[in-house]
Amino acid sequence: MQSLSDDLPAELTPVEEMLAFEVITCDDSSRETEHRSLEAQLGKLLRRHDPELCLYTGQAPPYNKIMVEKIATNSFMRDVIDPARPVAYWSDLPGTDNLRTILEEHDIPAGYSFHGGQHLCNHILYSSLYLADKEGRPHKSGFIHIPVLPEQAIQQHRDSPSMSIDISRRAMSLIINHVVEACRHEQSLQPTAGNRG
Repeated sequence: MQSLSDDLPAELTPVEEMLAFEVITCDDSSRETEHRSLEAQLGKLLRRHDPELCLYTGQAPPYNKIMVEKIATNSFMRDVIDPARPVAYWSDLPGTDNLRTILEEHDIPAGYSFHGGQHLCNHILYSSLYLADKEGRPHKSGFIHIPVLPEQAIQQHRDSPSMSIDISRRAMSLIINHVVEACRHEQSLQPTAGNRG
């Protein structure tokens, strides 16, 4: 989310050194160039940052709440991304099962989605999970859909619900902090050398 990169919320300063914000843009001249440019940029960023966690965001005009994507499918623009790849992946981002409760406790509407759409949002989550699974880049991935901004609803998506940038920023801050803490908790439960049960 570009807003977090431009102006980091105070809630995220304790984990600031762990964060890297990037925007992926694709060559949309054709389905194939869009697919190839997305995966090329994603692969380059994974090599540059070597992340432990990847949290992707995108806007979804129909949604009136923060939506946590649970599944990424081998599907892009109503076609199969690659028939040699798995049909789908579950998001493996730590702590996602608690996110709706956490956000709603802060009066932020939230929910879960089991279909990330047919365009880049689903594709980037699927590709991230695939690269971690098949190409030796062991990171965990998740995707958050946020509603459009009020000004976008006025100018471009007149029939869509919207959410203010302040609420979206608060939601993403809560999500990032919770996911980082859940990851730390998972790591604390991992057996260490000489202490394997």
